[in-house]
Amino acid sequence: MIVNDVNIDNKCQNAPVKSKPRVAIFDFASCEGCELQIANLEEDILEVIDRVDIVSFREVMKEHSDEYDVAFIEGSINRPIDEERIKGIRSRAKILIAMGDCACTGCVNKLRNDWSPEDARKEVYPDAAKQVKDNEFFNIFPAKAVNEVVDVDFYIRGCPIRKEQFLYYVRRFATMPPRKNMNLRFDISPKEMEVDKRSIIHYDPQKCILCKHCQIICNDVLDVHAIGVSMKGNESIISTPFNKGLDANNCINCGQCLVNCPVGAFSEDSHIEIARSILEDKKSFTVVVIDPIAMASAMEVLQTSETQLAPVIQSTISIFRQMGAKKVLDFTNFMYLSIAAQGEHIRNHHEMSFASWCPSASIFVRQFYPQYRKYLRPEFEPANVMVDLLRRRYGKKNLKIILISPCIVHKGNTNIDAVLTARELPRFLKSCEADIDFYSPTGMDFDTECAMTTTFLGGARNDHTYSLPILEAAYMGKFKNLDSALDVKTVGDYAHEVSYDSEEGFFNALVIEDIAKTNRYLEKDIRKYNLVELYPCLGGCLTGGGQILTTSPEVVERRKALLKEYKGTIQSHDKFISNMISAYESCKGGE
Repeated sequence: MIVNDVNIDNKCQNAPVKSKPRVAIFDFASCEGCELQIANLEEDILEVIDRVDIVSFREVMKEHSDEYDVAFIEGSINRPIDEERIKGIRSRAKILIAMGDCACTGCVNKLRNDWSPEDARKEVYPDAAKQVKDNEFFNIFPAKAVNEVVDVDFYIRGCPIRKEQFLYYVRRFATMPPRKNMNLRFDISPKEMEVDKRSIIHYDPQKCILCKHCQIICNDVLDVHAIGVSMKGNESIISTPFNKGLDANNCINCGQCLVNCPVGAFSEDSHIEIARSILEDKKSFTVVVIDPIAMASAMEVLQTSETQLAPVIQSTISIFRQMGAKKVLDFTNFMYLSIAAQGEHIRNHHEMSFASWCPSASIFVRQFYPQYRKYLRPEFEPANVMVDLLRRRYGKKNLKIILISPCIVHKGNTNIDAVLTARELPRFLKSCEADIDFYSPTGMDFDTECAMTTTFLGGARNDHTYSLPILEAAYMGKFKNLDSALDVKTVGDYAHEVSYDSEEGFFNALVIEDIAKTNRYLEKDIRKYNLVELYPCLGGCLTGGGQILTTSPEVVERRKALLKEYKGTIQSHDKFISNMISAYESCKGGE
């Protein structure tokens, strides 16, 4: 076989090189992640340039040539103009390589093939359906893999491909043809399996592309090992050991598999219809509790012109009140009551306890460290504090609670009637035909009953660790002041000691931000701490299992900034902690 006078036959692989193969890289419908892998070769790019001439690569260069020997194709074929273009590329290329899952199988883009092209256009461009109808750029047909349109010589699979795979082909084309891998290819066909709904986290094998992001997060990052790849070839699926289902496995319901799945193969047990039926029931005393942390994420996809968190929350309050909610409360208040309760426990007991703000952290301890179960305090979890207080306040018979939360784990709390995640809230509002911008935010504030003062709405803790305010509540409750020395020091990878020390007394906590490293600390004697805090979610509640998908640190920081501006600044720190304790004391008294 000859490519540009370069003899690359098996028998002549050591023949002198007369000129380098000319390589072109093209993209069709895809995220261009495979091309980004090539662009990110770093020092290996020098080897590529030495072995081949890249004559066309839109992602990294302006130059283009229609004279090439080898064509790498990323992306699926979605339009007649795409089909015409790929056929032209095939006619000029001596070798054509489908690169990445979109090119090899059609991948995610084929999910829309269940819709007609007209319905797909209406869904994506609802306000411009007529304008795009006769435009060739929007003239689509069912998505196709590259080999469904032209002959493909080789396949590089992956989502995205690995850099090493691209380098393999570059090296082999400069000397001899790579081993044909046509025999490695298999057609992708829908799996004859229904959605696994045995847990609050559902898995749809027909959507899964086996990118293994979920497995990496669950096993390598969190060290939970609840899921992995089962079976082989085109029968492969993501499953649990012995196919038990997540409900009977090691799963801690953190939902990190869900928020890190790029194709939506994982989803939550939807409570949208349950919430609607509750609000439509006029006999129910419905209380809606909204967590602002969820709203900071949800507003990224809500159809609203607002850029600040406060008016979005206020308009949401207005919507729920018009739907029939008797009370709309701020979940932050129950977080503060939980903090005060844990502070009281610490100052009255000498034994260690785990911070009780995260149910997934508690599940983690119960499953992997059963010897520490007696140090868990589920009654202090904010959601349980909320349920207990609301039942004492409004009775049990007709009370219905709907929680808007960033945490999918709350869907497993049978004492809460419906839990809408940040992802579900926009879909819920759409199903109710409720447009945020049509509801005025003016005068729409949270109800402030249950002995929770407006102080909590005008200023708040912006720390993203709960150990510190818990220790402060313990210290303030015992010594009636915060005149002490605060010390925070790092004791290991993603682990910190927080201590509150003075001549009057001493309280301390161990904060473990990476639960995969929990073992190195919990296997030691941790009873020297008043409090141990674990973080299952990779970025805390801002990237909780119910949040809008993101892997961007910039997005997380933007959510933090929205919350900080919304909560305001505490004018008097001592007074804030004191009010928190007072509110908790009043709630214990039944007010």
